[in-house]
Amino acid sequence: MTDSSSLPVRDLRQITVRPILHEEDSRWNALMRTHHYLGFRSLVGESLKYVALSGSEWVALLGWGAAAFKCGDRDRWIGWAPPEQFRRLRYIANNQRFLILPEARTPHLASRVLGLCLRRLSSDWRRQFNHPILLAETFVDPSRFAGTCYKAAGWICLGETRGFGRNGGVYYAHGQKKTVWVRPLHARAPAILAAPFDDPLLLGGSMSALPVDSLRLDGETGLFTLLRTTVRDPRKARGIRHNYLSVLLVGLA
Repeated sequence: MTDSSSLPVRDLRQITVRPILHEEDSRWNALMRTHHYLGFRSLVGESLKYVALSGSEWVALLGWGAAAFKCGDRDRWIGWAPPEQFRRLRYIANNQRFLILPEARTPHLASRVLGLCLRRLSSDWRRQFNHPILLAETFVDPSRFAGTCYKAAGWICLGETRGFGRNGGVYYAHGQKKTVWVRPLHARAPAILAAPFDDPLLLGGSMSALPVDSLRLDGETGLFTLLRTTVRDPRKARGIRHNYLSVLLVGLA
């Protein structure tokens, strides 16, 4: 790999970001183990690895994986209840690793790489795992980093963690508080994640309004069939007195 330390700012417009190829996995892992302060073993959950390039030279690496199971500041910001949180965590991706390679340290490179990656993250995730990503999150060690590149890339700092980790489903105190950053990938991300019913976007549909006035009530393409096949009932079975389809139709009346 040639030295990229003199990469001029004007060349940042030529930076590209893409998922790594299968044959590049070992190289990505080795560079992350060698140069990231946390080292590297593996990403957690559904995951994608990215490389940023200047021409053919690798200048940065990103690793995305499963969201944190719980995070007070994030969960309050979204405003979701536990049932929705449990079902929709998969629509959040955690930036578990981000590394600017030593020979490529250039002002504004990190925020540029983050921005380019976020533009394609949801579509790449849908292609790989059959669902979109609505929110990106990450945790930054304030003793090492101020989160400047995340702020410059449009991320929002929500506060600090309490200094707990999770291992094998058990929480333990490690005392290493981190700042919590999020970046919505859809304008209505919090509302969609917190809603009692699944938004069409989560079911693979579009966000266009439903033309209920022009739909037939019955038949294969009627309103009854559309609601029955696209809307899930989020209620617990105990105590239900009315069929959810009846409730929806009353609301539409």
